[in-house]
Amino acid sequence: MAYANELVTSVQTPRLQSLLAHLVLHRHAPQSRQHLAVCIWPDSTDSQARTNLRRELYHLRQALPDAKKFLDIRPNTLQWRPADSPFHLDAADFEAAVALAQQTQDVVIRQTALEKAISLYQGDLLPSCYDDWIIPERNQLRQTYVHALDTMIEYLQEQREYGAAIAYAHRRLTHDPLCEAAYRRLMQLHGLNGDRASALQVYHRCVEVLEAKLGVEPSPATCEVVERLQTWESKAKDQNLDNSKFKIQNSKSFHPPLIGRETECRTLRHWLTTENTEQLLLLTGEPGIGKTRLLDELRASVLAARGQVLQGRGFEAEMVRPYGAWIDALRSGPQATHRAAQAEAGDGLSVALDRLLSTAGNEPEALSDRAQLFDAVVERLLRLAADCGLTVVILDDLQWLDETSIALLHYASRLLRGSLVRFACATRPRALAQNAPAAGFIQALQRERCLQSIDLAPLNRAHTSELARTFHSPVDEERLFLDSGGNPLFALEIARSAHSDSAAGPGNLEVLIQARLQQLEPAARELLPWAAALGRSFRLTTLAQVADNSPMGLLAALEQLEQYGIIRPGTDSDPDFEDDIEYDFAHDMVRQVAYQRLSQPRRRWVHLQLAQALEHLSGKTDTLAGEIAHHAALGGNRTLAAATALRAAQRCLRLFAYAEASKLAQRGIQHCQKLKDEQRVALHLELLGVYVLAGVSRAQVPTLEQELQGLIAEAKTLKLKDTAAIGLEALIALSYDHGDLTGVHQHSLQAAETGRSTSPAMTARTLANSGSCLADIGRDMPQAEALLLEAQSLAARVGIELSDIPHGLGCVRRFAGDWAEARQLLATGWQQARREQDHWRESVCLLNLALVEFEAGTPGAALPYCQEMAIVADKIGGEGSEAAFAEGLSALAQYQLGHTDAAARLESALTTLRQIDAKRMLAFVLTAAAESDLQREHPETAIPRAEEALQVAQIVDYPSSIALAWAVLIRATVGIEPDSAKSPAEQLQALHRALDGSPLSARARRAVDSLNPMLAIEV
Repeated sequence: MAYANELVTSVQTPRLQSLLAHLVLHRHAPQSRQHLAVCIWPDSTDSQARTNLRRELYHLRQALPDAKKFLDIRPNTLQWRPADSPFHLDAADFEAAVALAQQTQDVVIRQTALEKAISLYQGDLLPSCYDDWIIPERNQLRQTYVHALDTMIEYLQEQREYGAAIAYAHRRLTHDPLCEAAYRRLMQLHGLNGDRASALQVYHRCVEVLEAKLGVEPSPATCEVVERLQTWESKAKDQNLDNSKFKIQNSKSFHPPLIGRETECRTLRHWLTTENTEQLLLLTGEPGIGKTRLLDELRASVLAARGQVLQGRGFEAEMVRPYGAWIDALRSGPQATHRAAQAEAGDGLSVALDRLLSTAGNEPEALSDRAQLFDAVVERLLRLAADCGLTVVILDDLQWLDETSIALLHYASRLLRGSLVRFACATRPRALAQNAPAAGFIQALQRERCLQSIDLAPLNRAHTSELARTFHSPVDEERLFLDSGGNPLFALEIARSAHSDSAAGPGNLEVLIQARLQQLEPAARELLPWAAALGRSFRLTTLAQVADNSPMGLLAALEQLEQYGIIRPGTDSDPDFEDDIEYDFAHDMVRQVAYQRLSQPRRRWVHLQLAQALEHLSGKTDTLAGEIAHHAALGGNRTLAAATALRAAQRCLRLFAYAEASKLAQRGIQHCQKLKDEQRVALHLELLGVYVLAGVSRAQVPTLEQELQGLIAEAKTLKLKDTAAIGLEALIALSYDHGDLTGVHQHSLQAAETGRSTSPAMTARTLANSGSCLADIGRDMPQAEALLLEAQSLAARVGIELSDIPHGLGCVRRFAGDWAEARQLLATGWQQARREQDHWRESVCLLNLALVEFEAGTPGAALPYCQEMAIVADKIGGEGSEAAFAEGLSALAQYQLGHTDAAARLESALTTLRQIDAKRMLAFVLTAAAESDLQREHPETAIPRAEEALQVAQIVDYPSSIALAWAVLIRATVGIEPDSAKSPAEQLQALHRALDGSPLSARARRAVDSLNPMLAIEV
């Protein structure tokens, strides 16, 4: 929306945008306040919805320039009135252009109007708004846009302007990539334009998308279009092929020349040699298009300039391996890395990095802070650049990088701008879109103009022919281009087929690769599926443990695979495997074909052998646990798959890889369903505990709670007491994270009772956790303190340290108003949680430390804890509320300190807390903000905030929050004509009746007691 030729940017919060959008889109009629309130807040009570509407209307009037010109505000209705003011709305302009195109008979005017309409549509209407009312509006505009595109394409096709029609057809397909009719239309247009190769590329893309997204094949109508294209071509071309063949020459592995990429190479060299802000180079293209080949050219150029290259690769989604690509890259330059490591001797930052890179050592004990690890990587790269000059980190298959690796890449690329360190990546566009963290990272770089992109298109006819001629074999070059679609890998395989004695003809890449593999000696052919099952990269040691070959036979088979260009030596130089050798498949499509040669029974047996070999190699560490779980699952060993999935998930939690931990936990849960009851229940509960800690959405809570309760009951029946206690811990964490204080209370008492019959260590842990949770929510404080003191005594006897004990005792002292002792105990709990690498408990301690400072009247002292909370929240990620809590308290501190723009930041933070339904924190922030409003003599903002705080506090049934919010509300209404029938004195009496002797914190008790003399009443 624009006003007076300037964009209006002050309407930022989702609720405010929703209200404004509703008024603007329904501008032709007054909207009743009741209707607006129900539409925008459908889940609230009528009174709460009307209160919300009043608050947002107040903010809208503040945000809009000259609001009186736009808003017609009446007691029962609201209306947008654009006729009286300079007003511009893109949605209205879009609809007007479409209407003009439909009404006019003038061909030129119709085309111009359609062009304008299509250019105005920039995406879905308010995509960040999820309100029910906007869905019909959004769908209507979307359908109108599709109709405009179809009309324009049809018109241009009739005019035989095929090039322009193809451009609009691409837009149509981008808008709806699952519309098979759009693929057919685009194929037909390419055919009419005489470009059969592009038409076939569209068909192959259609096949891939339909299979990946819907699991279906193209319809007969689409196949008929392909057949017609082929028929047209057969009538126009002579199909006689020269069948002369030549024997393959055994030599070193074939490395195809780089043909047809002169422009890309110039861009690459310019990126390397020019000082610019484009920190990252991204190669994009479909499989086989030549991305890896161009990265090889980049590597050679850097090494020729005496630079340093660190190279890694993403792993397929099922091979969850946090930081895997970075570990490989940092190990790939042994000499330079060794010099850099020596330079770091004694440097604390390097400790975490060295432990992460070690696969044979213990878990990284010093890895207590992801920021520390990221800084260590950046520091090592800077030292490498200081030692070697230009340093390029190459990460292939970006679409398969795990979330933690993407976060590290984003961090490093930001901090190293302007240095001698550059990053180069390659990816498949459609696969990238399915990796949300990776896609978001690329979009961020594009917005910041820090990305140099090279989109690799298919080769043209001349270059495809030139590539094929490297085999010195006569082929029908025109047919080669048409059948390969200009894809270099497909063209090479067709050329190989013509060059060899293979009977396979051009037309199917899988058949061509199979024919190529059939030429191998039996030993190499038998070895290949084992290597393919290991993945894109594999180690000689692992392969030797499972393959039925003598050492010399194994080396001979690998040598032939290398000669045929199927595998090549890897770049890994792992200090823990100095005597080992790593190999990579030259292309993953070759690996997939080799893997598919295994029958299903033999495939299971191969994976089972690999799982057992990796389990033997891993020893007591969990470094390879994710790979073991993957192979065990494919091998049918559900027990090993579930157990190693649990170990891998727990390791991911310690490495801050929460998204990966969640995925592994879900896979482990699937694996353990058919195990014996004792194993199933024990593994399932532990995996659910990891899943909860990794972060779950509110919608999942009821199902998870029911699942946990059922498993706990089973554990008790099976007399698995320690297992039942673990399940109760997960229930407590689930209830705590989502503000269910009653659930926390009940589960904590249940856990304390169950914990007394477990092992001594588990008893101490359970009592500490139960007491800590009770103290945190302010319930049963005498019992909470007794449980904590009992746990403290028991923990000392068995020699364990539990962060729940100082945290819980700190909450007890905070409830009593003893700020000094609360600070000391909570700080101790925080440090213990850091040492335990328990990020959930770390965040809870930080939260209470910040709350202590607010309650003590020192909001400035709370800011450092808020910053630490934000760091921990970044580590945790996922569905957790930690980031929203950190932002809410930070905004509150700045608001109380009177910082510039603090009010807008506070409103934004409150909106987020409402969205995630964090009622307990919302009540705290609203009450504290209302107190500040009262101190500044702004009762008009204090009252709605206190009213909302009281409502949410009553919902969660938190007596101290109820008392504090009600006390602020009563103070704010003193001396003001009340909207309701109750006077302040009557409200105070109602407050006392509502509390009815409930235990209050010292702060809440003081707030209530201070009202009695103010109102001169006796209660």
